Amino acid sequence: MKPGGMRIVTRVMLTAAVALALALALRTGAQAMDRAELAKVLKTIPPNGPFERYGNVTMRSRAKAAGMAPVVFPHWVHRARYTCRVCHMELNFGMRRGDSGITRALYTSGKFCGACHDGTTAFTVQAGPNQQCNRCHMANTKELNKRFAEFAEGMPLASFGNGIDWATAYNEGNIRPVNSLAGQVTLPFPEKLKKPLKLGTASPRSDVSFSHQDHYAELDCSSCHPDVFNIKLKSTTAFTMETNIYGNFCGVCHMLVAFPMNDCRRCHKGMSNSY
Repeated sequence: MKPGGMRIVTRVMLTAAVALALALALRTGAQAMDRAELAKVLKTIPPNGPFERYGNVTMRSRAKAAGMAPVVFPHWVHRARYTCRVCHMELNFGMRRGDSGITRALYTSGKFCGACHDGTTAFTVQAGPNQQCNRCHMANTKELNKRFAEFAEGMPLASFGNGIDWATAYNEGNIRPVNSLAGQVTLPFPEKLKKPLKLGTASPRSDVSFSHQDHYAELDCSSCHPDVFNIKLKSTTAFTMETNIYGNFCGVCHMLVAFPMNDCRRCHKGMSNSY
């Protein structure tokens, strides 16, 4: 079966599983939180939502005010070329949506997107005869979806997220993202962090195995510490599955861009994805 067909079959098989995951999340402690918001998030991620849209960020408010179509930012296009570190450290894009304060004046002066979208490295964001506004401002995503389907062909399959196993793609050389705009930079990884952290849980779920090394391949320590994870003792007392699902801690990335948290076995090694 072709990879595209496999993704469709996988999507159908997992629809019921995600519905059960939603019910479980609501039953096991999310009552005090906003159920509608949780349902909204889960509806956007596969298998409920289209694979090709997972990880896309749609920015409407400022575009609408300017009379333009929304800006659609596809993470998949960029992460194939650059590690997360490039945008979220070198170019100072915040890890949380809305943190960056990006404006047209900033990116046309070479900040943020403008660092690469200068007409040489990538298409320009400047107005003029070579302007390509519709590359970012999209009335619909048909062309972008088509490009994703072409890109995804031959990539390692995953059952969740956008259907691509990015870690395997990275480790097997399907993609070779550079970790700096200056090219590939060697960043030594601390020896004492090589052993994965084993974290216990207070629920029937299995223990968690967390690899600093896997994350360091894409990120920098400052990407998570201290804004996402404060490393001070007892700073994670609010760390629960539910707070993660609502976009805190691991959920900053693992509900919107990196593999979603209904892919239980990626962290809970002894747990099945059948819920």
